[in-house]
Formats: sequence, C-alpha cells, structure tokens
Amino acid sequence: KCWASLWTARAIAYRSRQNIPPEKIALAVTVQLLVNAEAAGILFTANPLNGNREEMLINAAWGLGESIVSGAVDPDIIKINKSTGEIIQRHISEKRVMSVCTRAGIDEKPVPDNLRNIPVLSDTKAHELSQIGIQIEELYRLPMDIEWALADGQIAILQARPITAMPDGAIDWTPP
Repeated sequence: KCWASLWTARAIAYRSRQNIPPEKIALAVTVQLLVNAEAAGILFTANPLNGNREEMLINAAWGLGESIVSGAVDPDIIKINKSTGEIIQRHISEKRVMSVCTRAGIDEKPVPDNLRNIPVLSDTKAHELSQIGIQIEELYRLPMDIEWALADGQIAILQARPITAMPDGAIDWTPP
C-alpha cells in the first residue's frame, strides 16, 4: 500500500508540478515495535505556556499517549527547573480514561479507581525524564517537544521534534 501510494493521481501530479522524474523518487517505511506503555506523555524542554527556557513541563497519563494527544484526559503536569532539576510545581489530575493496545488496535478504557488520583510519575522518574530531555535539547540545540512512554519501569523516547510555537514575548525564541 505504501509503494502503491507513490502512483496515485495526486502523487504523480505533485511530482509533475515539482519536476521530479519518476526515477528520482524513493520511499522508506519504518516498522517499529509498539511500546505497550503503562504511562506516557509529553516533555517540553522549555515551558510552552510562558516561554521560559529555564522551565521544563511534563504531561503524564496512564496508558498510551493517545489519551493526551486526543484530549481525552487531563494529564498530570510537572514543572521542573532545568538548571537545578527541582520540581517547581506538580498538579495531579483525576485521570478517568486511558488508551490501551488491544488486538483490534487502540481502545479507550476507564482508569482503575486506585490509579485515578495518584501521580503517574514519581519524583525519581520525572527527574530521569528531565535529564533525558536536556540531553536531547543539547543534541539539537533547540527547545524540544518529546513524546515518551514508560514500560516495565523504563523510559522510552518515541519522538522528538522542535517546539514550533511559543507565546509572544518569549525570551530568546526563534521558531525553527
């Protein structure tokens, strides 16, 4: 299906408009193992709410990250001082639903009662995640938006991309 998508009318018309000859096209398909996350979320290596580059923001929820991305759950929010690693603020949300992997795909189910109002990440895991975020930001030399998952007690980085928007007046900010 991926290879065939190169030969749809739309794809051919696009290449024609861009003067891309058929022999110059290439396609790659990445197949990855799904991280069957106990918890997942997003780490911003700069605070996207106020533009502060010295604050990192972690969003965390139970299950796969889809529940955060889709807006189905209000995640826990952890604000961390980038220089000291200190947790500045922690807001624990009531997490009512979670995304889980099933044989049919991804499904939404209720969060067990004993997990609804407890922190998704311990201080130790939040600190570990923030240190990984700092390494990624240093590698790319840009504030980063990082999707992460926690499986079997281990943090997995799923995706990292530059933060594309900050509030007006953000210090030292040039969009990538």
